[in-house]
Amino acid sequence: MSTWMIITAGFLVHAIVFISIFDIYFTTPIISGLPSHSSPRPPPAKRLVFIVADGLRADKTLMLQPDGSTPAPFLRNIAENDGTWGVSTAGIPTATRPGHVAMTAGFYEDPTSVAKDVRGGKIYFDTIFQETTYTWTWDTPKFLEKVAEDHPETIFSEHFPGERKYLSGINPKDMDSWVFDEVTNFLKSAKTDADLKKKMNKDKILFFLHLGGIDHAGYIVRPNSPEYLQHVTFLDEGVKDIVGKFEDFFGHDGNTAYVFTSDHGMTNWGAHGDGMPDEIHCPLLVWGAGIRKALPEDNLNRYDDTLSQDWSLTEWKRSNLEQPSLAALMSAIIGIPFPKNAVYPFPDGFFDVAEQDEFEILYANLKQLLENFQAFERYTHVGPFAFSFRSYGSLSGSLIRSLHTDIQALNVSGNYASAIALTKQKIELTVQGLQHYRLYSKTPLWLATFSSCIGWICFCALVLIQQHENWEDIKVTTPVMANTKHIIIQIAVALAVFDLIFLYAQSTPVTQCVHFLLPIPIWTAAVIKWYEIGNLLSIIKRQKQLLPVAILCVLCIILIIMSMYHRFLLGVTAVLFALVTINGNKTELDKNLRYQWLLSTLGIAALVAKPLGDRDLHYNLVIVSGVAATISSIAFHYHLEGSAVKGRLSRHFGRRFAIFQIVKIALATGILYYSSYLTENNIRTPLSVQIPSWVIFFVSLFEPIVVNTDIQSRLVAMSFGYVAPFILLSIGQETLCYIFLVWNLYLYVEVERNLTKSQPIFLPRTSDESNNRVPNKSVSNGKSFPNGHTTVKHHKHTKSNDYLMFQQTVTEWQRIEFTKASENEIQCKRVLTTGDLRRAIYLLVIGFGSVMGTGHITNINSGRIST
Repeated sequence: MSTWMIITAGFLVHAIVFISIFDIYFTTPIISGLPSHSSPRPPPAKRLVFIVADGLRADKTLMLQPDGSTPAPFLRNIAENDGTWGVSTAGIPTATRPGHVAMTAGFYEDPTSVAKDVRGGKIYFDTIFQETTYTWTWDTPKFLEKVAEDHPETIFSEHFPGERKYLSGINPKDMDSWVFDEVTNFLKSAKTDADLKKKMNKDKILFFLHLGGIDHAGYIVRPNSPEYLQHVTFLDEGVKDIVGKFEDFFGHDGNTAYVFTSDHGMTNWGAHGDGMPDEIHCPLLVWGAGIRKALPEDNLNRYDDTLSQDWSLTEWKRSNLEQPSLAALMSAIIGIPFPKNAVYPFPDGFFDVAEQDEFEILYANLKQLLENFQAFERYTHVGPFAFSFRSYGSLSGSLIRSLHTDIQALNVSGNYASAIALTKQKIELTVQGLQHYRLYSKTPLWLATFSSCIGWICFCALVLIQQHENWEDIKVTTPVMANTKHIIIQIAVALAVFDLIFLYAQSTPVTQCVHFLLPIPIWTAAVIKWYEIGNLLSIIKRQKQLLPVAILCVLCIILIIMSMYHRFLLGVTAVLFALVTINGNKTELDKNLRYQWLLSTLGIAALVAKPLGDRDLHYNLVIVSGVAATISSIAFHYHLEGSAVKGRLSRHFGRRFAIFQIVKIALATGILYYSSYLTENNIRTPLSVQIPSWVIFFVSLFEPIVVNTDIQSRLVAMSFGYVAPFILLSIGQETLCYIFLVWNLYLYVEVERNLTKSQPIFLPRTSDESNNRVPNKSVSNGKSFPNGHTTVKHHKHTKSNDYLMFQQTVTEWQRIEFTKASENEIQCKRVLTTGDLRRAIYLLVIGFGSVMGTGHITNINSGRIST
């Protein structure tokens, strides 16, 4: 197998493994054809006003400021007097579509839903909007647009004008003002429009207000700014005004309920997407018809957090819920059927209704959840693992029938308290059963993917051993060897065909079939490669000098994996690698080089270990970094000025190129300085600043094409070529981290140059030693064999003299002239050395350091350079 075939196969394997993440952890099967269920009792309210402030943080809504005031006095008063307050927890990813789907459909959509609004497409699941008599929406989210298109006679949606979205960046309040104005005009027109007023006076009516301005405000001014709090106050006043107008329109009839929340929160640096507390904590306020008013808190310790204490709301009872439970809550408020695909229960502690009404709501919710449970059970029973199907024993068919009998018996007898308690217990059990079936195929898929990864690692290791330990790829020379390989392949093909037939018979999705089949070809290739090599134990014994570096590699890999959760460990890994390398090679490394490399490594470690959470604008630090980059560029180019003649470019051009790069970096620093002044004074960036910024960006993309071919000059020129756009995109320490990274990379090249001078990496073997092997292909002068062999003329030395000759003359940085192989020539093979492992682990460490230098690999949004 050629090197390019192995590389291509590696890309395919890694692509399939990446896709497996979504099949294992992020699947959302939508089962159609389920019946709907709702309470037979009159609902608490005739109509519901559902208000979602996009991107609003819970703490900024409910907290008290140091002077005792609150940014949202109306909403705070609801929490203290007129309604129920709590925190609605958003799912990951914390974005607009997943949040709205969760709140209105009752389940967390898979993370790929973030891109579904871009592609568009039909909505295949049920939401509260389809179940209402009429729904009116303003500033409609994109997924709801598709719902409205399918129900034009019952869902009426208004969209924020597209041409105004660009201008809204200047004043995000315009987006919310538009919603408030449109609702006000709508209520005014309903007073004179008899047909519209008749529709609005029906039961099961929903009004949905989506306020997107606060989300844009968070991007621009950040949630910790006074401007953000002013926008919160603006929202509070707008909600108060709209609530008053709804009450006036319906004559304060006491049949209107209100739900106020947000789809997600926002970090201090104005971003959202992952699962940090500020992103998943959303304010929740429910008041109006049928809703329990504020009660004294009777169990402050029922939540693990200190949010009630932080917001000075310890006196009032708090009722938290997961966002999907809002779908059940709002359905119960106006008496519509629960969304058919909802898998989260009706939340406790919100209603102030009679026990019989509460029981009927809970029992309808239980029946809806059991419909989903039984549908998931049937779906799993005919899935890929039907032969080993394990039912959720706590809810078998007979148990479901008996629990209905028990609950109805309590209901008929009028023992509603016991009926409510039993129903809640069975709802909790049903939710657990749903979780059991939703994750049913997770373990087999995970094991299949794990097997593929381990098999690929083993195959790559065997390829390396064969290339570096054997003199050539062993060809099959005996019938026994050929037959054995054929038998292995035939067994693998038979197993794959049987597996494919079995999966097809079970109606397994195509992607899952790929995951289950992938280990077969990988392990087949690994077994064949192992058979070709032969005695692995003897090879491992001969390579015992690699053991210390191999242990270091394993330790570094473990620390890198742990650094995904504890950032500082990546810095520890980099420093550990540098110290071990320096300590083991003190005689080969210059003292000044050792100290510089260690210093640059410590700089990277310090920047990487900096905790996440502070993404405020630190333009002064970026400007200082830009000045440092300019000085560093001058120093590096001055040091390498003479190296331009080594490449294909002239010294004159190399000097001009260096001056161009230095001027570009200085210009980018000046642009950033002026842009920071405009930002502080709330002045829009003029075209005279935008155009040069884009020119610098695009020029930097094509700059590497004209870089000198000398290795040091190429590294320095390419690295500093990207500094200018990096400066323009930075908001803090990013450029400084980049400079340390470039410095460290440059020094490591020098480290390797010193360490490989005396390290033998080629071993000779005379042609007499290969009488029983297939001869290598001859090559013309200046070219190597396909399998990496090198030939030089044999000077009739002994084997030991041959080895000494190559040890003294052949290094990684020297080329060997290749001549036609003959009987009087020596064949050379590159062997695996400690330097190979050292360079591999360095690239891994520095690669992770570059990714996590300003963010975190486990956070979706914080890995970017700026917001």
